Amino acid sequence: MQSQVTPTLSPRAELRATTLVYLAGFTYHIGLSGTLLLVPLYALHLGFALDELGIIIASQAVFGLFLRLFAGAISDRFGERWVLLVSFAATIVGAAVIGLSSTFWPLILGQTFLGISRATYWTATQSYCSRINPAKSGTVLGRMSSSRTAGDVIGAVFVGFIIGSSGYASAWMTIIALGVIGLVGSLALPVLPRKIALRGFKQALAPIPSLARSPSMAMAGFTAFVASASMIIAVSLLVLYLHELGYDEFEVGRLRTYGSIGSVGIGIIFGRIVARTGQTTLYTLTLAATGVVMFAFPIVGSAMPIVLMLSYGILYGILSPLYPLTASTYSPQDQRGVAMAYVGLYWAVAQVAVPLSFGFIAANVGLRDSFWFAGLMFIGFAVAMPILFRLLTKSHMPFTSEESSTRV
Repeated sequence: MQSQVTPTLSPRAELRATTLVYLAGFTYHIGLSGTLLLVPLYALHLGFALDELGIIIASQAVFGLFLRLFAGAISDRFGERWVLLVSFAATIVGAAVIGLSSTFWPLILGQTFLGISRATYWTATQSYCSRINPAKSGTVLGRMSSSRTAGDVIGAVFVGFIIGSSGYASAWMTIIALGVIGLVGSLALPVLPRKIALRGFKQALAPIPSLARSPSMAMAGFTAFVASASMIIAVSLLVLYLHELGYDEFEVGRLRTYGSIGSVGIGIIFGRIVARTGQTTLYTLTLAATGVVMFAFPIVGSAMPIVLMLSYGILYGILSPLYPLTASTYSPQDQRGVAMAYVGLYWAVAQVAVPLSFGFIAANVGLRDSFWFAGLMFIGFAVAMPILFRLLTKSHMPFTSEESSTRV
């Protein structure tokens, strides 16, 4: 693959683009954090068992497996803003369906719409951020992660408070209102410059076979899988475990906020961290530390929940912008939407496989003991990472100057 150069934004236009996309991420993640808290607690409220809850949580990612590539192609062909409009609209529909539901299959349907929203949102925003200024992609992706996580901070505690004070129906209405705000606000995002000769839709999908054959993109996909596993564990295990310890909905939301605060702080300085350590070392250390935190939850979780949630948030705050940086490092700019969508398939696989697996484990060995399995999983990822990274990327040069300094 050859790198294609697109026109750059003026400094003023670049500032406008970054500011607005950070605000869009902030708004979206208030709602996303709310749904990540709402869905498991609402399912428990309705009386579903742990294995059924695992299916409900996983169902949001199934359709995204097929949608991500098309979302990436549409981003490359028509621009990311149109994809974001679809994302916010799907959030509105999904929240409305779940808010009106109390049985299994309607919840699955609502989760499917929320999954459509997430699949299209991640693909479009990661592509947009990586193309604003390719030489600063690590910095922009890190700050985007901070703005998103700032939304998580507000969303978790805000929605937890609404559940406790007004009930689940009011909480779902709040998610719908946030979707409407995001739908309107995404229209203000500036269109990024691209090649003068616009490609057809089939041409936008054409890079997929070469991406699928690229060992470096397989590496990027693996990093997306492990980052996704870290994120979904917070939904499929941590929220339920905190509830089992006796915390009510507001307290669970408050504790999740500590994790989000950790992610905000680390995202601001992410660019500097990865420039100093390199991607391989940062992945290895972060995943090993995540495994240790998982081991700590059943041992001291009830005594130190704030410390553990803060630590977990910091670690996820590193993984969240790190995997799209890896994807952007080994993909040309004009194929960035499809590249982000391709690695997003790995993300979606983890969103299905992890809650299903740990729902089964929790139902059979207990929720508390499931953390031992989670810890072993992340330690295994840490051991494999330096070997796979070096093996799969040794013959592929990065595409941008900043990414060259963060390759290994």
